[in-house]
Amino acid sequence: DRAKSVTLMMGPTLYVHQFFFNLSHPPFDNLKLRQALNYAIDREAFNKATMLGLAEPANTLLPKAHWAHDASLDAAYPYDPAQARRLMAEAGFANGFEFNVLGYSDQTTQQRQEVLIEQLGKVGIRMNFTRGSAGFSALFFGPEKHGDAILAAWTGRPDPSSSYSLMFSKEGFYNTGHVQLVPEMPEALAAAQSTVDLDQRREAFRRVQKLVVDNALFCPLVFDPEIDAYGPRVRNYRPNLLGKPKFDEVGL
Repeated sequence: DRAKSVTLMMGPTLYVHQFFFNLSHPPFDNLKLRQALNYAIDREAFNKATMLGLAEPANTLLPKAHWAHDASLDAAYPYDPAQARRLMAEAGFANGFEFNVLGYSDQTTQQRQEVLIEQLGKVGIRMNFTRGSAGFSALFFGPEKHGDAILAAWTGRPDPSSSYSLMFSKEGFYNTGHVQLVPEMPEALAAAQSTVDLDQRREAFRRVQKLVVDNALFCPLVFDPEIDAYGPRVRNYRPNLLGKPKFDEVGL
């Protein structure tokens, strides 16, 4: 902002920080506990504390700028610790619950972990972290299946059908428990892939997204922003949802 010789441009990306759940493991085989965790997180406060307030709070895999984004789901899980406690009590966990979660050991990620530990602790949700470096996620998604969840990120895919299939189909690699808790999901995913008409696909993805959100199959936090700066001679540069520079029709 202080550098007057450059123009700053920001835009959302598909890169979303989130909890991936092992849906075959307690406690996340329990719908009410998955929903409770979603209600227990103050995404706006998380954004301010860990992302300088520059990120976009997330309730789905698709940011607001995406053609398939469903605005009706934007307020699906508002910060509501009282609702989180009610859901835990209904599930038989009035005193809270704990789970084993994998996470990365770099300083920025540990800061995010600390914010979430504090937020979830307010409603009695306790996390036991095991931390590691690059390649650590293989312990969760690979054959070992360590942990009940992993705090990581989804980098996104150009077409949303790829993202939703990889994460929520029974055999999807990132559905680490390889269970199908939502019987309607296979048909909904197939419908989203069965046409090239954008309006029909948008409608089909509304159903897919609603099934994922209603069943709290994961816990999204925020979308990373793309932040670019360029000099006065650059023309027509635009950010893109993949968060990677593209220079189509960009000139000097």
